[in-house]
Amino acid sequence: MKKMLFALFAVTLVSSLCFAQQPTAVVSKAAPAPVVTRTLIGTVDAVLIGDAAKGIKSQISVVDEKGQKMSLTVKSGTPINAKDGKKLTLSEVKKGNKVVVEYTINRAGTHKAQSIKLAE
Repeated sequence: MKKMLFALFAVTLVSSLCFAQQPTAVVSKAAPAPVVTRTLIGTVDAVLIGDAAKGIKSQISVVDEKGQKMSLTVKSGTPINAKDGKKLTLSEVKKGNKVVVEYTINRAGTHKAQSIKLAE
């Protein structure tokens, strides 16, 4: 009788191990960093009109008051306005123009212009 109870206990113990759940790894999905819009005030140093056929993106380089130069990608739908509110194209923005640029930084660290306004 003792052998039978011991055998039953052993079978129950082994079978309970078969059905035990493995601990699951906690997968933490960090929320993406919020997109922060920043403002750059400075002077246009260069304007590059892109060519989609060649894979060249439009860019504008701006030098701020501290002398730091920043290049920003400009998409075709980016609003560009004169001081009086008149809509402009990127080709109308010239070197030496004073500008206020609202921009964001993507995950790759690229600065992307959201709007450009001529200050003078």
